[in-house]
Amino acid sequence: MRLIFLIDKSTDGAKTDFGTVGEITLGGSFTLLVLSAITGVMGGVIYVGLRRWLPFSGAARGAFFGLLMMFGPGVIFLGEVDLQIFEPALAVFAMFVVMIVLYGIGVALLTDRLYEAPVIVRPNPRVELVARVVQCLAAVAIWVMAVLLTANVYDKGGSCLTADGNGGCGAHPTD
Repeated sequence: MRLIFLIDKSTDGAKTDFGTVGEITLGGSFTLLVLSAITGVMGGVIYVGLRRWLPFSGAARGAFFGLLMMFGPGVIFLGEVDLQIFEPALAVFAMFVVMIVLYGIGVALLTDRLYEAPVIVRPNPRVELVARVVQCLAAVAIWVMAVLLTANVYDKGGSCLTADGNGGCGAHPTD
């Protein structure tokens, strides 16, 4: 919330679904810690399950995983109303994208270091071709989702003044 306040000082005191912009509280910090731990463990488990099918290696694989977590089919969701409160909404949105991509890189590098690399067995050429096609389709789908979500965030930026606490907009600028 403090970083968001530094990006858009006009939102000081605005209520979001996760706290009040500009305030640093013990309860908010604890909530952030708990939600981050739960999400981090869930993401790590997902990475371990998917890592053998993810393209690339090292940091590039982690960046791909982070983008998959951000723009995949609802794995990690940012409150749309919370993003509508801020102007420029794209700066706040970009901050979340960068944080999640860095998380993906961290998970990939740490997990790949802790787990021994599996013995690489060359699959049948047809299987390898199908796997490459699926990876390319996943990359295109992530790109399309990123463009659509970014356009949606841009279109709705500044269309809400405060959240109602139930996932909806509490006050519109026209109210």
